[in-house]
Amino acid sequence: MSNARENKKAKKPLPLVASIAMYVIAIALAVATAIGNVYAIKYSDLISVYFNQPTSKVVSASNETTEHFVSDYATEEDRQKALAEMGSDILREGATLLKNDNDVLPLDKKAKISVFGQDSVDPVFGGGGAGSIDASKASSLLGALKDAGFDVNPTLTDFYEKGAGKDYRRTSTDAYGKGEFAVNEVPQSAYTDEVKQSFSEYNDAAVVVIGRTGSESQDLPTTKLKTGYTYLQLDDDERAMIKMAADNFDKVVVLLNTQNPMELADLESKDVDSALWIGSLGQTGAAGVADVLNGTVNPSGHLPDTYAYDLTSAPSSANFGSYSITNSEEGFGTSYMVYAEGIYVGYRYYETRYEDVVLGNENKSNYDYTSQVEYPFGYGLSYTDFKWSDFSVKEADGGYDVSVKVSNVGKVSGKDVVQIYMQSPYTDYDKENGIEKASVELVGYAKTDTIKSGADETVTVHVDKESMKVYDTKGKGTYIVDAGDYYFAAGADSHDAVNNILATKGKTTADGMDADGNASLASKQTLHTQDNLTYARSAETGESITNQFDDVDLTTYDSSFKYLSRSDWIGTWPSTYANGRWEAPQEFVDALDIDTSSSDVDKTPTTDTENVSYGKLNVSMLMDTEYNDETWTALIEQMSVEELDELVRVGGYSTKAVKSTQLPGTTDKDGPAGISSTLVGGESGMGYPGEVVIAATWNADLAESFGKAIGEDSIALKVAVWYGPACNIHRNPYGGRAFEYFSEDSFLSGQMCAKVVAGASSKGVIATVKHFALNDQETNRMGGAMFANEQTVRQLYLKPFEMSVREGGATAMMASMNRIGSRWAGGHKGLMSNTLRSEWGFNGFVVTDQASYAVFSYEDMREGLEAGTDLWLNTDAQLWKLGNKDMTDGVIANMQRSAHNISYAISRSNAMNGLSANSKIVKVTPLWRWGVYALDGAVTIGMFALIGIATVQIVRRRKATVTVSETAEKNETVE
Repeated sequence: MSNARENKKAKKPLPLVASIAMYVIAIALAVATAIGNVYAIKYSDLISVYFNQPTSKVVSASNETTEHFVSDYATEEDRQKALAEMGSDILREGATLLKNDNDVLPLDKKAKISVFGQDSVDPVFGGGGAGSIDASKASSLLGALKDAGFDVNPTLTDFYEKGAGKDYRRTSTDAYGKGEFAVNEVPQSAYTDEVKQSFSEYNDAAVVVIGRTGSESQDLPTTKLKTGYTYLQLDDDERAMIKMAADNFDKVVVLLNTQNPMELADLESKDVDSALWIGSLGQTGAAGVADVLNGTVNPSGHLPDTYAYDLTSAPSSANFGSYSITNSEEGFGTSYMVYAEGIYVGYRYYETRYEDVVLGNENKSNYDYTSQVEYPFGYGLSYTDFKWSDFSVKEADGGYDVSVKVSNVGKVSGKDVVQIYMQSPYTDYDKENGIEKASVELVGYAKTDTIKSGADETVTVHVDKESMKVYDTKGKGTYIVDAGDYYFAAGADSHDAVNNILATKGKTTADGMDADGNASLASKQTLHTQDNLTYARSAETGESITNQFDDVDLTTYDSSFKYLSRSDWIGTWPSTYANGRWEAPQEFVDALDIDTSSSDVDKTPTTDTENVSYGKLNVSMLMDTEYNDETWTALIEQMSVEELDELVRVGGYSTKAVKSTQLPGTTDKDGPAGISSTLVGGESGMGYPGEVVIAATWNADLAESFGKAIGEDSIALKVAVWYGPACNIHRNPYGGRAFEYFSEDSFLSGQMCAKVVAGASSKGVIATVKHFALNDQETNRMGGAMFANEQTVRQLYLKPFEMSVREGGATAMMASMNRIGSRWAGGHKGLMSNTLRSEWGFNGFVVTDQASYAVFSYEDMREGLEAGTDLWLNTDAQLWKLGNKDMTDGVIANMQRSAHNISYAISRSNAMNGLSANSKIVKVTPLWRWGVYALDGAVTIGMFALIGIATVQIVRRRKATVTVSETAEKNETVE
C-alpha cells in the first residue's frame, strides 16, 4: 500500500510528444543560430555601418599632429546652425521667378494668405532612393511661411491635414521601382463651404503649390495617367484649383515644388499672376522660399533646363523607354538604348534649329520656336531690372576674358547672372566627317554680388581656348579646332544669346527672329587655320588622345544608322530604333559575354613582403607622397593576397582596414542631397535641396560651400567616403533621377560638380562622382546597352566627370550599372583607364554601383579589375570570391594596382584623422557583435536545457513504464 501511495505522489513524466517538441525546438534554435551567424559574418561590415559602430580604433603616439581635417565651428550647435542656413541659402539663390505680372511678388511681409494644394502640407523635400530626404527632420513649408511673418489660413490648412483633403496625396515609386506615380490633387467636390468661406479673411493672396518628384530605379511615366494627362502636365484637378484661387483672389502665386521640367502653358493664363520654381526643399529650404516670397531676398535663380510646351518634342523622346535585344540571353544583357539625338539635347536642339530657320537653312514650316519653347535654358526673372553694357572680349591667359557691365536700373537690390555662350563654325569639313555643332554652347557664367539700386558691377568670365575644341571621330580621330568664325555672346538665357549672335550677323525679326537681338553683346573671333595638334594630346598627362568608344557607336553594328544632324533635320529625325525590338548582329551578342582574361605580367607579384630598402611602411607615412612615387609600390607589396582580395572585393558602404599597411577602414554612404542613412541605417547628416536646385543658383561659390558643408558632416559622422555628387545629364525631361543631377547642360553640370568636389575634398571627403557613365535614365539601368557616337559621349556625357577630375580634383568615381555598347561600364577599359586615367590624369579609385547580390554577375570582378575598376560595392563577405585557379598573377597584379588607388585616395581623406606615422590601427569588436555572442550563449544554454529536460523526461517515462510493468507482474504473482 505504501508503494502505491508513493507512486501516486511522484510527478508524472511529460508526454512523449512534449519531449519530441523540445528536441525539435532545440534543433530549430541551433539551425536558426547557425544561419544567423553565417549572415552576421557575411554582412558584418554593413551591420556595423547600420548600427554606427566602429570595427577598429587608432592608438596614437603622443605629441603628434593627428587631426588633419577639422570643423570650422567651435560648437556642434554652431555647426548645425550653419548647415541649416546652407540649405536655406540654396533656395534663396536657386528659386527661379518665371512670371511676375504687375509685380505681384514680393508679397507684403504681414500678408494674410491662403495656401492651396495637398503639396502645401506634404511638399517635395527630395527624391526617392539614394538622394532621399528624411521628411521627419524637415521644416514645413507652412511653418516657414508663418515664421517669415505671413498669416496663413488655418481652416484651409486643417482641411488638407485633417479634413477631406487628407485623403489625397501625391505618390511615386520607391527606391526599388515599386509603387506608382500619381498626382492625386484634391478635387473641387471635396472643398466644404466652411473652407471656401475662409478665403475672404485670408485674401491678400492665394499661393498654389504644385508638386512633382522622381525616384531611383524608374523613370517618370511618359504615357497618360488615369487622369488623362501625363505626370509632367497639370491635370484637371490642379487646373480647377488654380481657377478656384483666381475666382476668389486678386493675386494668385503658383509655387512649382517640382524637380523635372513641366508643361506649363496653363501658367500663361491671366488666372496666374506669378510663378516661382522652387525645386525640392531639403530639410531647411522652406525658409529660403519664404524669404523670396516676402521680398527679404530677391530671386536670382535661373533654369538649368529648357521648359518646352510639349516635352516629347525633345528629340531624345523617340528613344526613351524599355527596348529589348530579341536574340540575347545574356543576364542583364537583353535591353538597349540609342542616343540617336547625338549632341542635340535640351537647348542645343531648340536653339540650333531656331537659328537654322532664321539663316534659311531650315524651312520655317518645319519648326516654330515660339510654339516649342516656353522658358529657355538659363531663364529667370528678378524683382528689379538690370541693364548690360560695355561688353568686351580680350585674349588672355590661353583664352578669352569676356567682360560686361551689369547695372541695376530697378528699384530694389538684387543679383544677376551673366551667361557666356560660344558659337563654333559649322564647316564643310564638319559635315563631311559627321561632326555636329550647336548654335550656342554655354562656356562660362558668373553671378554678381548683390547690386544696389542705381549701382553697377563689371563681371569678367574667363573662357579657355580649350572650349573651342570638338571631337573629330571619323577624320582625325582626336580633338581639333575648326577654322572659321567663333562668336562669344552674353545672354540672359540661351535664346537671348542666340539672338545677340544673329543680330551681329545682321539678322532681325524680318528674317524670322522672334525678337531683335543686341549686337553690342556679341563678338566675333576668327581662326584662319584648322588646328589638329594642340588638343590631340592630353593637357594633363601628355598622352595621345584617340578614339576609345567605337564599340559604343551604333554605326559599328549598323552602318545604315544615322544620328540626328542639323544638315538634314527632317531626314535624320530620330525614330525608335528597331521599333524597340532589336535583333542584334551576332558579333554584338557575342561581345556581351563577360571577359575574364587578364593581362600577362612580367613577374609574379610580390606580396606579404617588407621592402629591405624602405623598411616597414604605413599609409600615414605616405600622406604627402605623390601618386607615382615608387614608395607606394613598396607599401602595397606588404599586403597579403588575402588582404588584397578583401579590400577590393568587399567595399559596400565601408572599406576594409588593412593591418599590414595600417590603412584605416572607412564608412561610406549616400547620397547627393547629403550624407544619408536611408539605405543602410546609421546616422544622417543634413539633407539639402537636390542638385538641380544647386545648379539653378548659378553660383559656383555656393556650390563649393555646399561641398564644404558635406565635409562638415563627414568629419562629425566619421563618414569619409560620400557616394556623391552625381553628374549625369538631363537627357530627357522624364528622367526619374533628374533631381539628383544638375542640368541638361554638360558645362553647367561639370562646373557645379567640380566645385562641390573641391569643397568636399577640402574637408577630407572622398567624393565618388557618379554614375560613370551614360546612366542618364533609370529604365534598364542594370545592364542596359547604351549607344552613342564618340563626339556625343565625350562632349556631353563625359565632360562633367572630366571637369570634376581636372578642375575639382576628384579622387573617386562610381561606375554605372549599365553597359556602354556591349561592355559593362566598369569593364570598359577605354572608359576606366584610357580616358579617365591616361587622358584626364585621374588618381584614385573607381567603385562599382550596387554589387552585393549574385544577380549583378555581369559586373564581373576580373573584367572590372582588368579595365580599371578598383572596388566592389559589395556587402557580402563571400560574394565575388575567386578560386585559387582564378587568382592568377594578372588578377593579383590588378588587385595591387587597385589597392594602390584605394590607399592613395584614403591617404588624402579625413579617414586619416587620428593617425600619424607612429599610430597603430587596432581591430575592435563592435557592440552588436557582443550582443550576438550573448545571444548565441543564451540560445546555446536554452538549447541544451531543452535537450536535457526532454532527455530526462524520456528516461523517467521509460523508468515509469518499467516500474508499472514490474508492479503488475508482482500483483499477478501474489494472486
